[in-house]
Amino acid sequence: MGLERMDLERQVALMQKKIDREREARKMAETLLESKSLELYQTKQLVEQNLEQMRDQVASGSDFLSYQQKMDNLLLRFGHTFLKYQPSFGIIKELLDALISSHAVSACAVKISCQSTPALNITYCSEIDEKCTPPAKLDTIGEHWDEGHQLHWFSLSNSAVTGYLVTRIDERREWHTTIRKHMNLIGEMLRTSIDRQLKLEDAIRARKSAEESEKSTRDFLAMINHELRTPLNGLLGTAELLSDTQLDNHQSGLLSTLHHSGELLRAIINDLLDYSKINAGMMELAIKPFDSRLMTNMLKDIFQHPANEKQLDFSIHFMPDTPQWLLGDEDRIKQIFVNLIGNAIKFTQQGYVSVTIGWQDEALRFMVRDSGCGIPKDKIATLFQPFTQVDNSSNRQHEGTGLGLAICKKLAEQMKGWIDVDSEDGRGTTFTVTLPLEINQVTVDENKGQLGGAASIDDLSILVVEDLKTNQMIIKLMLGKFGITPAIADNGQKALEILEQQDFDIVLMDCRMPVLDGYATTERLRSTGYNKPIIALTAGTTKAEREECFTAGMDDILCKPYQSAELREMIEKWGTETVPH
Repeated sequence: MGLERMDLERQVALMQKKIDREREARKMAETLLESKSLELYQTKQLVEQNLEQMRDQVASGSDFLSYQQKMDNLLLRFGHTFLKYQPSFGIIKELLDALISSHAVSACAVKISCQSTPALNITYCSEIDEKCTPPAKLDTIGEHWDEGHQLHWFSLSNSAVTGYLVTRIDERREWHTTIRKHMNLIGEMLRTSIDRQLKLEDAIRARKSAEESEKSTRDFLAMINHELRTPLNGLLGTAELLSDTQLDNHQSGLLSTLHHSGELLRAIINDLLDYSKINAGMMELAIKPFDSRLMTNMLKDIFQHPANEKQLDFSIHFMPDTPQWLLGDEDRIKQIFVNLIGNAIKFTQQGYVSVTIGWQDEALRFMVRDSGCGIPKDKIATLFQPFTQVDNSSNRQHEGTGLGLAICKKLAEQMKGWIDVDSEDGRGTTFTVTLPLEINQVTVDENKGQLGGAASIDDLSILVVEDLKTNQMIIKLMLGKFGITPAIADNGQKALEILEQQDFDIVLMDCRMPVLDGYATTERLRSTGYNKPIIALTAGTTKAEREECFTAGMDDILCKPYQSAELREMIEKWGTETVPH
């Protein structure tokens, strides 16, 4: 019985311990639960706070993104506007008003001052106190942030413009860096637009000045061309007419000197005028078929006599594979050849001058060799410069302007060709000209348009319209050699009066005359149905002057100074033709 009681008490004790442990465990659990509940509550509070902050950030980011999108669109729109139009008060006002409507900028102003371009003097102010003045060194530093007044200044000044763009930024501080960058972009856009407008104005002024300068150059060349060639026509024409009279040996010598001096003067005038025309862009090539063999024979006829006078062995070799008919400006090609052959003969005292004309690689090749004085190596580099000669000393032996080779080089280049020179001082010189030309494939009638000396012209009636008495006398004497006695009119008005009373086969019309010039006279005649040939007598040689003749209604041009052979050829050409108008 006692054992059973002891066993029962032990079990009760164990049960009590178990209950105590469970109670302790429950207390610990309750304590832990309370702790966890507090943690959960605190976590919930933190999450709710973070969520609220995130909501605020999302709202702020949305506003910022909206602002950026507005600014991107504004920059794009006004960037295109300033590319298309010049900066003006209306466009700049629209830009600044758009800035204020973006809510990032609450006030703004622009001031631009430009003396050279009054249209760029622009001032616009919106909600900015006019007493606000830019920082003293704004033009130096480019931009400035005025923290106290929340103003962003941007300089628009350059060498020709003074000005600025100022904006008040009232947005939250974290936006300021981005907004100021946008204001800089807008300022750069304005400054670039102003610079572009100034450059455009400069370009317009430069173009206008260039056009005025070109017109002045053309007018000057036309005037000086006329003023130099007109008296030269009297000089050379008189010398030619004197050669047909009976002269003793002394008179013949004087006439020879006069004729030589006149031809030298004509060559100098031609060189000066040609070089001026080339530099002024007024030299135009007249491309037409020409006979290369005939040109070669003409060159031989021109230079054989001066070569014989110096006892030089002169020869021209025309290579058999050279095409006979080519397309090019024969007169300018001949001018190159005449200059080079003339120089070779001038600078060769003994020995030979040899010319070879051939065809190679679709180009006309012209080679002039001489045994003359040669050219020092250090002078070759400057050989083609204008007004330059190998010997520029005051006691030089050879006359000339030093323009011949410069003109040859420019003419060759205008024809897409070039000139090479090979020389050694004291051992002669070789010039090689290469001119890319086209072969004329059309068969040319060599006799077309040429009536020759056999044509009878002494029964033609001719009216000469010329204001200068000297030229009247010369052309009257030249025509008298052909058996023609012309009628003379001092100006275009008198010519119209004469033509109302009498009919003529040909009218020879000077272009520059008082009262009524040749252009206006011809236009009046053509407007009344006059259809007889009218030939221009002009000292003008430019394309513009020639076109003016044809536009007025003239049929052909005889350039001063002219020789009697040229006058006869023109009369033979038009004396038997009927020209419809």
